[in-house]
Amino acid sequence: MQLMALRKKAEGSAPPERKPGRRLTVRRGAALLLVLALAAGAALGGKALFFSGEEQTPLTEQTTYGSLSTTLSGTGTTMPADSVTYTTASEAEITGVYVSAGDTVEVGDLLYTQDDSELDDQIEEYQDQITEQENQLDDYQEQLAQLQEEIAALTVTAPFAGRITDVAVDVGDNVAAGTKLATLVDDSQMCLTQYFSYAYEDQVYVGMKAGVSVASLMLNQEGIVTDIQMVDRVTAEGTHCFAVTVTLDNPGAFTEGMTGAGYLVADSGEKLYPSVEGELEYRRSQDLTAEVGGEVTGIGAVDYEQVSAGAVLVQLDGADYQKQVESVNKQITQTQEKIVQLQEKIAEAEEKRSDYAVTAELAGKIIMVNVREGESPREAGQTAVVLYNLDSMTITANIDELDIDGIAMGMEVDITQSGAESDTHYTGTVTEISYEATNSNGVAYFPITITIPSGGALSAGVNVSYSITVGDESEGVLAPIAALKSTSQGTCLFVKADAAPDNAVELEDGVVPDGFYAVPVETGVSNSQYVRILSGVEEGVEVFTRYQQTAPSGGDTTSQGQSEEQSGFPGGGEMPDFGGGMPGGMGGGMPGGGPMG
Repeated sequence: MQLMALRKKAEGSAPPERKPGRRLTVRRGAALLLVLALAAGAALGGKALFFSGEEQTPLTEQTTYGSLSTTLSGTGTTMPADSVTYTTASEAEITGVYVSAGDTVEVGDLLYTQDDSELDDQIEEYQDQITEQENQLDDYQEQLAQLQEEIAALTVTAPFAGRITDVAVDVGDNVAAGTKLATLVDDSQMCLTQYFSYAYEDQVYVGMKAGVSVASLMLNQEGIVTDIQMVDRVTAEGTHCFAVTVTLDNPGAFTEGMTGAGYLVADSGEKLYPSVEGELEYRRSQDLTAEVGGEVTGIGAVDYEQVSAGAVLVQLDGADYQKQVESVNKQITQTQEKIVQLQEKIAEAEEKRSDYAVTAELAGKIIMVNVREGESPREAGQTAVVLYNLDSMTITANIDELDIDGIAMGMEVDITQSGAESDTHYTGTVTEISYEATNSNGVAYFPITITIPSGGALSAGVNVSYSITVGDESEGVLAPIAALKSTSQGTCLFVKADAAPDNAVELEDGVVPDGFYAVPVETGVSNSQYVRILSGVEEGVEVFTRYQQTAPSGGDTTSQGQSEEQSGFPGGGEMPDFGGGMPGGMGGGMPGGGPMG
């Protein structure tokens, strides 16, 4: 025999009714009630003295055999565990419908199609915008490259090794682009260009030995031919000449503008003299100018200083350029982001094509078709097809706050579908528990979801009953908590018997009612009404619970039932309401239907 408490629930998922009053969870309430019951038993002696002038009628119940489990039951309406509602992608024309209500489909089956040419128009527009942004990006990158070149030009360096002459600026000067800053010359070698008669044309070549005499210094220096230009210079005597440049090392005394008389040494050893002599020039000379404008912030050399190639000669301020670079970089970043966004829009548009050729995402039955071939939806998002997978159904049950602690994920649930001739039973599973309570008439409830594998036997919208067993399902001897008494001999039950049981103990006078015997018991788990007796008594034993006080003979009768029981608690306080009756709101009565005393 099993102690089962059935909750009374209204149609649908309406919660069961509960008696008003303070509410505690079953576990805490049962433990507290057990302690209070023992305290009440300890107060029996005082009550006996207080009511000594009145007749006392003992009330009894019987121990039973069963469990402390509770059954939660109710009804719910089935809904598919998996379903899909397909909606139209736009107001474009429906080009094909391939299913009807009641059809069974498999994953991937084509349901309907819609004209997707509008996607092509969108994609073309996005691509045009990308082209515009890419052109803009090219412009910005060219601007950045130009700025970077100008920033590099802010630092003026020596293009070759040489000597600085004619520094033309000072720190703090503002210069414009093209302004001369200094002159750099390479005077390690000198060049002498002279004109020779075309009569020597076949004898002169690059690398040919030459001699140079500088009369002002009375120095002779060897050189070699480094350049030949076949020009046509005519002397006053009418001689046609070509130009020959001789390069020679500078011993340190040669300067530009000195007159040099040179000759060439033919392979035969003959000396060839020019028709027109020339002047010495620096091998290389360059005026250094500012490529960009700005303030001079530093000068790295002074006049006549010898510098190496790459040495910093002049530094210009570049603060304005840095600001311009930051601005252009920002524009480049923004343009690149716009391009990425447009590319994402194109990808999204391509992904939307599946919304125009709709296929089944799950296997199941077509419940509704709301589109027709050749027609255009009134608006985007209009319901087109509803598809249910009928293999599994779900229902929602509202669980009382006193019982939610007993619900766990994966718990089995008995499901019953009532029929005209017979009922059909299924086994469901708790698949979702909400811990956010909803309130109804001051009572909190927690919705749970129960999934029912039915293999297509259950349809959507069907009312079914559910039954969930919670609590300790193991069986044993049970006694009313109200029968437990705390005595000097420990926890006892006052057993009604014609003779003292073998395990009865003696207590103080007036504690045990006449016709009853105190029997020590070992207790186990309990709920709000009953406690398991591990040892001490068996099932079917009549035990004392409380007194009903009546006035002396001839006087008015006063019922001391529940209120008298409450007054026996410490402080005269009211016993907490644990939901009334048996677990789950089943009502009064003992487990197994044991009689009341």
